[in-house]
Amino acid sequence: MTLFKNWWGRLLFQDRGVLPTAKLLVILAIIGFILTVLAINHFLIHHVLIMTAILISISLIDLLLSPKRSLLEAHRSIPEEFERQKNHTITVTIQNNSNRPCMLRFVDQIPTSFQTIFPYNQMIKAQRMTEINYHVFPLERGEYMINKLYIRYKSMLGLWEKQKTVTIRQVAHVIPNLEETNRYLASAQRYLLHEGIKIRKQKTGMGEFSKVRSYVVGDDPRKINWHQSAKLQEVMTNEYEPEHGKHITLLIDCGRMMGVELDKGNRLEKVLEATIATAAAALKNGDYVSVVAFSSKIHTYVAPAKGLEHLQVILRAVYALQVDASESNYTNVLHYVQLKQKKRSLLLLFSDVDTFVYEETILHSLQQIRKKHLFIIIGIEDEQLQAKRNIYPLTVRIAMEKTIAQKQLQFKAKQIK
Repeated sequence: MTLFKNWWGRLLFQDRGVLPTAKLLVILAIIGFILTVLAINHFLIHHVLIMTAILISISLIDLLLSPKRSLLEAHRSIPEEFERQKNHTITVTIQNNSNRPCMLRFVDQIPTSFQTIFPYNQMIKAQRMTEINYHVFPLERGEYMINKLYIRYKSMLGLWEKQKTVTIRQVAHVIPNLEETNRYLASAQRYLLHEGIKIRKQKTGMGEFSKVRSYVVGDDPRKINWHQSAKLQEVMTNEYEPEHGKHITLLIDCGRMMGVELDKGNRLEKVLEATIATAAAALKNGDYVSVVAFSSKIHTYVAPAKGLEHLQVILRAVYALQVDASESNYTNVLHYVQLKQKKRSLLLLFSDVDTFVYEETILHSLQQIRKKHLFIIIGIEDEQLQAKRNIYPLTVRIAMEKTIAQKQLQFKAKQIK
Protein backbone atom coordinates (compact mmCIF):
# COMPACT_ATOMS: atom_id res chain seq x y z
CA MET A 1 0.00 0.00 0.00
CA THR A 2 2.84 2.38 0.84
CA LEU A 3 4.56 1.62 -2.47
CA PHE A 4 1.33 2.41 -4.34
CA LYS A 5 1.02 5.77 -2.55
CA ASN A 6 4.62 6.64 -3.42
CA TRP A 7 4.11 5.92 -7.11
CA TRP A 8 0.76 7.71 -7.11
CA GLY A 9 2.44 10.74 -5.56
CA ARG A 10 5.06 10.73 -8.30
CA LEU A 11 2.40 10.62 -10.98
CA LEU A 12 0.85 13.71 -9.33
CA PHE A 13 4.05 15.78 -9.62
CA GLN A 14 5.18 14.98 -6.08
CA ASP A 15 8.46 13.85 -4.56
CA ARG A 16 11.39 12.97 -6.83
CA GLY A 17 11.92 10.05 -9.17
CA VAL A 18 12.06 8.88 -12.77
CA LEU A 19 8.96 8.17 -14.86
CA PRO A 20 8.57 6.78 -18.38
CA THR A 21 7.09 9.18 -20.90
CA ALA A 22 4.15 8.48 -23.18
CA LYS A 23 6.62 8.19 -26.03
CA LEU A 24 8.47 5.30 -24.35
CA LEU A 25 5.22 3.53 -23.48
CA VAL A 26 4.03 3.74 -27.09
CA ILE A 27 7.36 2.34 -28.35
CA LEU A 28 7.16 -0.52 -25.84
CA ALA A 29 3.60 -1.27 -26.91
CA ILE A 30 4.57 -1.37 -30.60
CA ILE A 31 7.62 -3.54 -29.98
CA GLY A 32 5.61 -5.84 -27.74
CA PHE A 33 3.04 -6.31 -30.48
CA ILE A 34 5.77 -7.05 -33.06
CA LEU A 35 7.48 -9.55 -30.73
CA THR A 36 4.15 -11.28 -30.11
CA VAL A 37 3.58 -11.66 -33.85
CA LEU A 38 7.11 -12.97 -34.34
CA ALA A 39 6.70 -15.41 -31.46
CA ILE A 40 3.57 -16.80 -33.08
CA ASN A 41 5.55 -17.33 -36.29
CA HIS A 42 8.18 -19.29 -34.32
CA PHE A 43 10.73 -16.51 -34.49
CA LEU A 44 14.02 -17.37 -32.77
CA ILE A 45 14.07 -16.44 -29.08
CA HIS A 46 17.57 -14.99 -29.13
CA HIS A 47 16.46 -12.41 -31.71
CA VAL A 48 13.71 -11.31 -29.32
CA LEU A 49 16.20 -11.00 -26.50
CA ILE A 50 18.58 -8.96 -28.64
CA MET A 51 15.87 -6.47 -29.65
CA THR A 52 14.74 -6.10 -26.03
CA ALA A 53 18.32 -5.54 -24.84
CA ILE A 54 18.89 -2.89 -27.53
CA LEU A 55 15.73 -1.01 -26.53
CA ILE A 56 16.63 -1.10 -22.83
CA SER A 57 20.18 0.06 -23.55
CA ILE A 58 19.01 3.00 -25.66
CA SER A 59 16.54 4.13 -23.01
CA LEU A 60 19.13 3.83 -20.21
CA ILE A 61 21.70 5.79 -22.21
CA ASP A 62 19.07 8.42 -22.87
CA LEU A 63 18.36 8.58 -19.13
CA LEU A 64 22.03 8.85 -18.21
CA LEU A 65 22.59 11.68 -20.69
CA SER A 66 19.82 13.81 -19.20
CA PRO A 67 20.90 16.67 -16.89
CA LYS A 68 21.40 15.81 -13.23
CA ARG A 69 18.87 17.20 -10.77
CA SER A 70 21.54 19.05 -8.84
CA LEU A 71 22.46 21.04 -11.96
CA LEU A 72 18.97 22.52 -12.30
CA GLU A 73 18.15 25.47 -10.04
CA ALA A 74 14.78 27.18 -9.80
CA HIS A 75 13.63 30.51 -8.36
CA ARG A 76 10.20 32.12 -8.23
CA SER A 77 9.32 35.83 -8.35
CA ILE A 78 5.84 36.95 -7.29
CA PRO A 79 4.25 40.44 -6.98
CA GLU A 80 4.28 42.04 -3.55
CA GLU A 81 0.47 42.22 -3.64
CA PHE A 82 -2.19 40.55 -5.76
CA GLU A 83 -5.45 42.36 -6.49
CA ARG A 84 -8.59 40.24 -6.38
CA GLN A 85 -10.06 39.37 -9.79
CA LYS A 86 -7.16 40.83 -11.70
CA ASN A 87 -4.50 39.09 -13.81
CA HIS A 88 -0.99 38.95 -12.37
CA THR A 89 2.25 37.43 -13.64
CA ILE A 90 4.47 35.01 -11.74
CA THR A 91 7.98 34.43 -13.07
CA VAL A 92 9.87 31.15 -12.59
CA THR A 93 13.59 31.28 -13.39
CA ILE A 94 15.36 28.02 -14.32
CA GLN A 95 19.16 27.89 -14.28
CA ASN A 96 20.54 24.95 -16.29
CA ASN A 97 24.16 24.43 -15.22
CA SER A 98 24.60 21.24 -17.28
CA ASN A 99 25.99 20.88 -20.81
CA ARG A 100 22.78 19.39 -22.18
CA PRO A 101 19.44 21.06 -22.96
CA CYS A 102 16.16 19.63 -21.77
CA MET A 103 12.42 20.00 -22.24
CA LEU A 104 10.78 21.13 -18.98
CA ARG A 105 7.33 21.56 -17.47
CA PHE A 106 6.30 22.37 -13.92
CA VAL A 107 3.41 22.70 -11.50
CA ASP A 108 3.51 25.41 -8.84
CA GLN A 109 1.88 24.92 -5.44
CA ILE A 110 -0.40 27.94 -5.70
CA PRO A 111 -3.69 28.17 -3.76
CA THR A 112 -6.81 26.57 -5.22
CA SER A 113 -8.48 29.99 -5.30
CA PHE A 114 -6.01 31.07 -8.03
CA GLN A 115 -7.04 30.33 -11.60
CA THR A 116 -4.09 29.54 -13.88
CA ILE A 117 -2.69 27.38 -16.68
CA PHE A 118 0.92 26.23 -16.27
CA PRO A 119 3.37 26.33 -19.22
CA TYR A 120 4.07 23.06 -21.01
CA ASN A 121 7.25 21.83 -22.75
CA GLN A 122 9.58 24.78 -22.27
CA MET A 123 13.03 24.41 -23.85
CA ILE A 124 15.81 25.00 -21.30
CA LYS A 125 19.12 25.59 -23.06
CA ALA A 126 22.43 24.36 -21.66
CA GLN A 127 24.42 26.74 -19.47
CA ARG A 128 21.60 29.29 -19.70
CA MET A 129 19.11 30.99 -17.44
CA THR A 130 15.53 30.83 -18.71
CA GLU A 131 12.58 32.84 -17.43
CA ILE A 132 9.11 31.30 -17.71
CA ASN A 133 6.03 33.45 -17.03
CA TYR A 134 2.54 32.30 -16.24
CA HIS A 135 -0.57 34.25 -15.27
CA VAL A 136 -2.77 33.83 -12.22
CA PHE A 137 -6.25 35.19 -11.48
CA PRO A 138 -6.94 35.26 -7.69
CA LEU A 139 -10.59 34.97 -6.71
CA GLU A 140 -10.45 35.38 -2.93
CA ARG A 141 -8.66 37.80 -0.61
CA GLY A 142 -6.33 36.66 2.10
CA GLU A 143 -2.81 35.54 2.93
CA TYR A 144 -1.62 32.39 1.16
CA MET A 145 1.59 30.39 1.47
CA ILE A 146 3.29 29.17 -1.71
CA ASN A 147 5.85 26.52 -0.81
CA LYS A 148 6.90 24.00 -3.43
CA LEU A 149 7.64 24.00 -7.14
CA TYR A 150 7.33 20.59 -8.84
CA ILE A 151 9.54 20.21 -11.93
CA ARG A 152 9.64 17.53 -14.62
CA TYR A 153 12.15 17.52 -17.46
CA LYS A 154 12.67 15.09 -20.31
CA SER A 155 15.84 13.40 -21.49
CA MET A 156 17.31 14.07 -24.97
CA LEU A 157 15.21 11.46 -26.76
CA GLY A 158 12.21 12.12 -24.57
CA LEU A 159 11.93 8.56 -23.25
CA TRP A 160 12.17 9.40 -19.54
CA GLU A 161 11.16 12.24 -17.25
CA LYS A 162 13.01 13.18 -14.10
CA GLN A 163 11.24 14.87 -11.21
CA LYS A 164 12.57 17.48 -8.84
CA THR A 165 10.83 19.31 -6.00
CA VAL A 166 12.13 22.76 -5.08
CA THR A 167 11.03 24.39 -1.82
CA ILE A 168 10.55 28.15 -2.22
CA ARG A 169 8.60 29.61 0.69
CA GLN A 170 6.75 32.79 -0.27
CA VAL A 171 3.62 34.55 0.97
CA ALA A 172 1.00 35.84 -1.46
CA HIS A 173 -1.10 38.75 -0.20
CA VAL A 174 -4.39 39.05 -2.10
CA ILE A 175 -5.88 42.50 -1.49
CA PRO A 176 -9.25 43.93 -2.58
CA ASN A 177 -9.66 45.15 -6.15
CA LEU A 178 -8.36 48.73 -6.42
CA GLU A 179 -9.87 49.60 -9.79
CA GLU A 180 -12.15 52.30 -8.38
CA THR A 181 -9.41 53.68 -6.15
CA ASN A 182 -6.93 53.97 -9.03
CA ARG A 183 -9.60 55.55 -11.19
CA TYR A 184 -10.21 58.21 -8.57
CA LEU A 185 -6.53 58.94 -8.00
CA ALA A 186 -5.99 59.27 -11.76
CA SER A 187 -8.76 61.83 -12.23
CA ALA A 188 -10.61 63.11 -9.18
CA GLN A 189 -12.88 65.52 -11.08
CA ARG A 190 -13.93 62.85 -13.57
CA TYR A 191 -14.64 60.52 -10.68
CA LEU A 192 -17.06 63.07 -9.20
CA LEU A 193 -19.37 62.96 -12.22
CA HIS A 194 -22.93 61.87 -11.51
CA GLU A 195 -25.39 61.39 -14.38
CA GLY A 196 -23.41 63.78 -16.56
CA ILE A 197 -23.58 66.75 -14.15
CA LYS A 198 -20.40 68.09 -12.58
CA ILE A 199 -20.25 68.91 -8.93
CA ARG A 200 -20.93 72.62 -8.40
CA LYS A 201 -18.13 74.96 -7.47
CA GLN A 202 -17.83 75.81 -3.82
CA LYS A 203 -19.51 78.95 -2.53
CA THR A 204 -17.58 82.20 -2.32
CA GLY A 205 -15.54 82.48 0.85
CA MET A 206 -16.17 78.86 1.82
CA GLY A 207 -13.31 76.69 2.98
CA GLU A 208 -10.13 77.50 4.85
CA PHE A 209 -8.25 80.76 4.31
CA SER A 210 -5.03 80.09 2.42
CA LYS A 211 -3.25 83.37 1.57
CA VAL A 212 -3.53 86.93 0.26
CA ARG A 213 -2.32 87.52 -3.29
CA SER A 214 -2.51 90.18 -6.02
CA TYR A 215 -5.83 90.58 -7.75
CA VAL A 216 -5.95 89.33 -11.35
CA VAL A 217 -8.62 89.64 -14.01
CA GLY A 218 -11.31 87.04 -13.42
CA ASP A 219 -11.12 86.95 -9.60
CA ASP A 220 -14.31 87.44 -7.62
CA PRO A 221 -14.48 91.10 -6.50
CA ARG A 222 -16.25 90.01 -3.31
CA LYS A 223 -13.02 88.38 -2.13
CA ILE A 224 -10.96 91.59 -2.33
CA ASN A 225 -9.09 92.29 0.90
CA TRP A 226 -9.61 96.06 1.25
CA HIS A 227 -7.43 96.42 4.34
CA GLN A 228 -4.37 94.91 2.63
CA SER A 229 -5.16 96.76 -0.60
CA ALA A 230 -5.12 100.12 1.22
CA LYS A 231 -1.94 99.20 3.07
CA LEU A 232 -0.01 98.06 -0.01
CA GLN A 233 -1.59 100.50 -2.47
CA GLU A 234 -2.43 97.50 -4.66
CA VAL A 235 -5.60 95.50 -5.11
CA MET A 236 -5.24 92.29 -3.08
CA THR A 237 -7.62 89.35 -2.85
CA ASN A 238 -8.15 86.50 -0.40
CA GLU A 239 -7.61 82.94 -1.58
CA TYR A 240 -9.45 80.00 -0.02
CA GLU A 241 -8.95 76.29 -0.33
CA PRO A 242 -11.28 73.41 0.49
CA GLU A 243 -11.39 72.34 4.11
CA HIS A 244 -9.01 69.54 5.00
CA GLY A 245 -7.50 67.99 8.05
CA LYS A 246 -10.87 66.65 9.21
CA HIS A 247 -11.26 63.27 10.89
CA ILE A 248 -13.08 60.48 9.08
CA THR A 249 -13.76 57.09 10.64
CA LEU A 250 -14.69 54.18 8.37
CA LEU A 251 -16.64 51.37 10.03
CA ILE A 252 -16.60 48.01 8.20
CA ASP A 253 -19.29 45.49 9.12
CA CYS A 254 -18.03 41.88 8.91
CA GLY A 255 -21.15 40.28 10.36
CA ARG A 256 -23.18 37.36 9.02
CA MET A 257 -25.35 39.39 6.63
CA MET A 258 -22.27 40.72 4.83
CA GLY A 259 -21.69 37.24 3.42
CA VAL A 260 -24.69 37.49 1.05
CA GLU A 261 -23.46 36.65 -2.44
CA LEU A 262 -23.76 39.20 -5.26
CA ASP A 263 -23.00 38.89 -8.96
CA LYS A 264 -19.27 39.30 -8.25
CA GLY A 265 -18.22 38.36 -4.74
CA ASN A 266 -20.23 39.06 -1.60
CA ARG A 267 -21.26 42.23 0.20
CA LEU A 268 -18.04 42.40 2.21
CA GLU A 269 -15.96 42.44 -0.99
CA LYS A 270 -17.91 45.43 -2.32
CA VAL A 271 -17.72 47.18 1.06
CA LEU A 272 -13.93 46.79 1.20
CA GLU A 273 -13.52 48.20 -2.30
CA ALA A 274 -15.76 51.16 -1.43
CA THR A 275 -13.93 51.69 1.87
CA ILE A 276 -10.52 51.86 0.23
CA ALA A 277 -11.78 54.23 -2.48
CA THR A 278 -13.29 56.49 0.19
CA ALA A 279 -10.09 56.39 2.22
CA ALA A 280 -8.05 57.33 -0.86
CA ALA A 281 -10.33 60.31 -1.57
CA ALA A 282 -10.12 61.55 2.03
CA LEU A 283 -6.37 61.06 2.30
CA LYS A 284 -5.78 62.88 -0.97
CA ASN A 285 -7.80 65.79 0.43
CA GLY A 286 -5.54 65.92 3.50
CA ASP A 287 -7.99 64.41 6.00
CA TYR A 288 -7.24 62.02 8.85
CA VAL A 289 -8.67 58.54 8.24
CA SER A 290 -9.17 55.73 10.76
CA VAL A 291 -10.74 52.31 10.18
CA VAL A 292 -12.64 49.95 12.48
CA ALA A 293 -13.67 46.44 11.34
CA PHE A 294 -16.16 44.61 13.55
CA SER A 295 -18.82 41.92 13.90
CA SER A 296 -19.73 40.69 17.35
CA LYS A 297 -16.31 41.99 18.44
CA ILE A 298 -13.70 44.41 17.15
CA HIS A 299 -11.44 42.75 14.56
CA THR A 300 -9.22 45.58 13.36
CA TYR A 301 -8.49 49.15 14.35
CA VAL A 302 -6.31 51.54 12.34
CA ALA A 303 -5.42 54.76 14.15
CA PRO A 304 -6.12 58.04 12.32
CA ALA A 305 -3.39 59.44 10.10
CA LYS A 306 -3.14 61.47 6.90
CA GLY A 307 -1.21 61.22 3.66
CA LEU A 308 -1.60 58.70 0.83
CA GLU A 309 1.08 56.51 2.39
CA HIS A 310 -1.47 55.77 5.12
CA LEU A 311 -3.53 53.95 2.47
CA GLN A 312 -1.01 51.10 2.52
CA VAL A 313 -1.41 50.80 6.28
CA ILE A 314 -5.17 50.51 5.83
CA LEU A 315 -4.76 47.93 3.06
CA ARG A 316 -2.48 45.73 5.15
CA ALA A 317 -4.97 45.88 8.02
CA VAL A 318 -8.16 45.01 6.12
CA TYR A 319 -7.12 42.87 3.13
CA ALA A 320 -7.57 39.56 4.96
CA LEU A 321 -10.92 40.34 6.62
CA GLN A 322 -13.51 37.59 6.28
CA VAL A 323 -17.22 37.33 7.01
CA ASP A 324 -17.95 36.27 10.59
CA ALA A 325 -20.78 33.81 11.28
CA SER A 326 -22.00 35.87 14.24
CA GLU A 327 -24.36 38.84 14.21
CA SER A 328 -22.96 42.38 14.25
CA ASN A 329 -22.91 44.23 17.56
CA TYR A 330 -23.49 47.87 16.59
CA THR A 331 -23.78 49.09 20.18
CA ASN A 332 -20.34 47.70 20.96
CA VAL A 333 -18.65 49.33 17.96
CA LEU A 334 -20.28 52.73 18.56
CA HIS A 335 -19.10 52.65 22.18
CA TYR A 336 -15.63 51.63 20.99
CA VAL A 337 -15.51 54.56 18.55
CA GLN A 338 -16.49 56.99 21.30
CA LEU A 339 -13.56 55.78 23.38
CA LYS A 340 -11.04 55.92 20.51
CA GLN A 341 -12.15 58.99 18.59
CA LYS A 342 -11.98 61.99 20.92
CA LYS A 343 -12.20 64.62 18.15
CA ARG A 344 -15.32 65.37 16.16
CA SER A 345 -15.42 62.98 13.23
CA LEU A 346 -17.47 61.88 10.25
CA LEU A 347 -18.49 58.25 10.87
CA LEU A 348 -19.20 56.22 7.73
CA LEU A 349 -20.72 52.83 8.52
CA PHE A 350 -20.56 50.34 5.63
CA SER A 351 -23.13 47.73 6.58
CA ASP A 352 -26.38 45.98 5.74
CA VAL A 353 -29.03 48.68 6.10
CA ASP A 354 -31.83 46.21 6.87
CA THR A 355 -29.99 44.71 9.84
CA PHE A 356 -29.11 48.16 11.17
CA VAL A 357 -32.68 49.44 10.81
CA TYR A 358 -34.26 46.50 12.63
CA GLU A 359 -31.69 46.59 15.46
CA GLU A 360 -33.61 48.38 18.24
CA THR A 361 -30.84 48.29 20.85
CA ILE A 362 -28.59 50.78 19.02
CA LEU A 363 -31.01 53.73 19.22
CA HIS A 364 -29.64 55.06 22.53
CA SER A 365 -25.99 54.63 21.44
CA LEU A 366 -26.71 56.36 18.15
CA GLN A 367 -28.33 59.32 19.90
CA GLN A 368 -25.30 59.66 22.15
CA ILE A 369 -22.75 59.49 19.36
CA ARG A 370 -24.60 62.00 17.15
CA LYS A 371 -24.14 64.65 19.84
CA LYS A 372 -20.46 64.80 18.94
CA HIS A 373 -20.00 63.07 15.58
CA LEU A 374 -21.71 63.13 12.21
CA PHE A 375 -23.03 59.65 11.41
CA ILE A 376 -23.84 58.21 7.96
CA ILE A 377 -24.70 54.59 7.08
CA ILE A 378 -23.91 53.28 3.61
CA GLY A 379 -25.40 50.03 2.36
CA ILE A 380 -25.67 47.98 -0.83
CA GLU A 381 -28.92 48.25 -2.73
CA ASP A 382 -31.09 45.13 -2.68
CA GLU A 383 -31.44 44.52 -6.40
CA GLN A 384 -33.99 41.73 -5.98
CA LEU A 385 -36.21 43.93 -3.82
CA GLN A 386 -35.94 46.78 -6.32
CA ALA A 387 -36.83 44.42 -9.16
CA LYS A 388 -39.91 43.22 -7.27
CA ARG A 389 -41.02 46.81 -6.72
CA ASN A 390 -40.60 47.79 -10.38
CA ILE A 391 -42.26 44.71 -11.89
CA TYR A 392 -45.63 45.10 -13.63
CA PRO A 393 -48.35 43.20 -11.68
CA LEU A 394 -49.71 40.81 -14.29
CA THR A 395 -51.06 38.34 -11.73
CA VAL A 396 -52.39 38.48 -8.19
CA ARG A 397 -49.24 36.77 -6.88
CA ILE A 398 -46.96 39.29 -8.57
CA ALA A 399 -49.10 42.15 -7.27
CA MET A 400 -48.74 40.83 -3.70
CA GLU A 401 -44.98 40.52 -4.07
CA LYS A 402 -44.79 44.06 -5.47
CA THR A 403 -46.87 45.39 -2.56
CA ILE A 404 -44.68 43.68 0.07
CA ALA A 405 -41.51 44.99 -1.62
CA GLN A 406 -42.87 48.55 -1.65
CA LYS A 407 -43.85 48.27 2.00
CA GLN A 408 -40.40 47.10 3.02
CA LEU A 409 -38.69 49.88 1.09
CA GLN A 410 -41.02 52.53 2.57
CA PHE A 411 -40.41 51.22 6.09
CA LYS A 412 -36.65 51.26 5.53
CA ALA A 413 -36.72 54.83 4.20
CA LYS A 414 -38.84 55.93 7.17
CA GLN A 415 -36.53 54.32 9.72
CA ILE A 416 -33.42 55.82 8.14
CA LYS A 417 -34.90 59.32 8.35
